[in-house]
Amino acid sequence: MLSRYDGKNVKITTTDGSVFTGEATAYPSGYGLIEFDHQEESVQIDDTLIFLSDIVTIEEIPEDGGKEAAPEEIPPEQFDTLIAELLDGPCWVADILPEQVPLLAEGQYFAVDRYFRQPERLTALYRRFAEILLKLNCYYPMAVSFDSCEHWELNPEPERFVAQLEQLAPNDFLRAVFPAQGAMIDLDPGDTYLTLYDPHLLLLDKLQKLAAAEGLFVWRGEN
Repeated sequence: MLSRYDGKNVKITTTDGSVFTGEATAYPSGYGLIEFDHQEESVQIDDTLIFLSDIVTIEEIPEDGGKEAAPEEIPPEQFDTLIAELLDGPCWVADILPEQVPLLAEGQYFAVDRYFRQPERLTALYRRFAEILLKLNCYYPMAVSFDSCEHWELNPEPERFVAQLEQLAPNDFLRAVFPAQGAMIDLDPGDTYLTLYDPHLLLLDKLQKLAAAEGLFVWRGEN
């Protein structure tokens, strides 16, 4: 993917908000493995080497002095490797219940679950979920997708993000990736919980505090 920018003048924005401009030298993933023990494509601008997973947007700067090209969207495959690794790792659940209900519990779990899944209650719950994510976004860059990771948006506009999450379509799901922290939060339509994938435990403490403030509970889920 980065090879097409080799020898071209580009503008790169990274996950920490830094911006680099200049002529790019692209390196294949094998170079990263040999030189840095990190198998990933990279691009060098001046003395700075930038790995693919650190790039939020990259755009070519025209050489003819004409109108600057429109910024590219985050490539759909940008987070594929990270997502695959996270899905195989540990997860935590931010839930309306303090722990998983046992399979043979004597209570009326399914009746109560249907109650909380009614549209008006889900809308209110999803607003709380959205505000938790926005509060995390105060500390960390957050890329979100509502269409099965086909399109990504970095640091979404808050009001629009809340409205999208409140109206989450039955066939869509929310995926929020925190690339600099190597973490991810998912919400499937109709669910009454968020799922956090955070192998380095960089988000867990803040999520626990934010969830508690919303009357929610965080507990370890099954892998």
